[in-house]
Amino acid sequence: MLLGLLLVAAAIGIWISAQNFSRLPNQSYGSETMPLALSGVALLLGLFMIVRSVIAGAAIPRATLPAWAETPGALVALLVTLALIVGYIVLAGRIGFVPVAIALVLILMLVMQVRWYLALPLAIVATIVVQQAFARLLLVPLPRSGFLSFLW
Repeated sequence: MLLGLLLVAAAIGIWISAQNFSRLPNQSYGSETMPLALSGVALLLGLFMIVRSVIAGAAIPRATLPAWAETPGALVALLVTLALIVGYIVLAGRIGFVPVAIALVLILMLVMQVRWYLALPLAIVATIVVQQAFARLLLVPLPRSGFLSFLW
């Protein structure tokens, strides 16, 4: 039931956001067509899941902490991960993808208790692989910097 409720909420959010998309000139459809269709399908699926759980007599479960949250340092690791995501958003445009990604992956690995002599080369290799995959294969430009400019 909870998953059905989340799906209905997501469908409503998609539908609301798609209302501002522009239409094609002289057409009855536009860029909002696919999001509106997906929101309709998601809404129907969510309602189906809710009805099925009501028929089955299922109730909404009470919120409980998962087992991983009880391990020492797990909440700190979660907060650090969220802070690193915000850090990437703030810093990548100014400094560039490569140095920011290396630093953030390294910090994340150290928080997850990976030894530094493994974390540093893994952070460098992972960053270069991701950068090459996005730039060369997917043709998605990532924020640039002068650091490791030979990769471009």
